[in-house]
Amino acid sequence: MNALLYVPWLIKEIVVSAVSLAASALKPRTGFDPVVVNYPLRVRSQWQIFWFSTSITVTPGTLSLGLREPERPGDPTILLVQAVHGSDPRQVIEDLADMEGRLAPSVRNQELLLADDYFRRVS
Repeated sequence: MNALLYVPWLIKEIVVSAVSLAASALKPRTGFDPVVVNYPLRVRSQWQIFWFSTSITVTPGTLSLGLREPERPGDPTILLVQAVHGSDPRQVIEDLADMEGRLAPSVRNQELLLADDYFRRVS
């Protein structure tokens, strides 16, 4: 893990997310539009998956909900993630891809396998 760069970046993201979430909560129209996305992991080791899912959960407004094993050989493991500000689910996935790439720079250039059914609204 690229800890010397990742940890300070994660701390900044936690602070920025906390301020944004608090500001949204104080508005009459919060902008909360929860969504659950099925994020196809590019990281493979249990250690990387642990740190990635933990990083998501400690960031205000997001929560790692669990893992789905691949349906077919070669398919990625899916991480279910809930995001409070989910009006643009593709942006949520892009932000997760950025976080994953910062955690494990070796996956940055790997293709992110997405399908239209990778996100759904939370009622």
